[in-house]
Amino acid sequence: MAQLNSRGTLTRGRWDFFERTNGVAFVTGSVASGTIGAYFVNNSLGGTAIDIYAVEAASSTAGGWDTYILLPPIAGAAVTPTETQVSCIKPDEATPAGACGMFSSLTSPTRHITKIFSAYDSTLLNPIAAEPFYTLPPLWGIAVATTGGASAISLAMTVWYQEVLDNIAPAK
Repeated sequence: MAQLNSRGTLTRGRWDFFERTNGVAFVTGSVASGTIGAYFVNNSLGGTAIDIYAVEAASSTAGGWDTYILLPPIAGAAVTPTETQVSCIKPDEATPAGACGMFSSLTSPTRHITKIFSAYDSTLLNPIAAEPFYTLPPLWGIAVATTGGASAISLAMTVWYQEVLDNIAPAK
């Protein structure tokens, strides 16, 4: 699914079904009150980047939403997830790089990329469908956050992604 490049020039932005690292990551959890967030991080130990194709999040309470790019080191007040899973979309392929977690606050350096003020119980970031395309270098992440105020709140996030395997160096 990686963005295909031809000598450094983007040629198309869509699922590349010839790749074998189509990943899906899922995390869910809850807090008694306040802010809750979920993140996906490129935990590759090599130089492998990860292309993000969609981020979908839903909460049990309507609220505003923020989306962030997380720069290393990723740190903050951790929330223990109820469930977390990272897998390849194809069940017979190895699990690609990537890890999920949850937080109630962040101390990581961040790049704030979206803010939704209206109270919704879900948000969708879908770069392939006319939104900016996000590529995470190793140890970088993407996160969503919302708040339940004084109420308990549960949050679930799913990320569809792919390791970048087919980049070709730019022409000199």
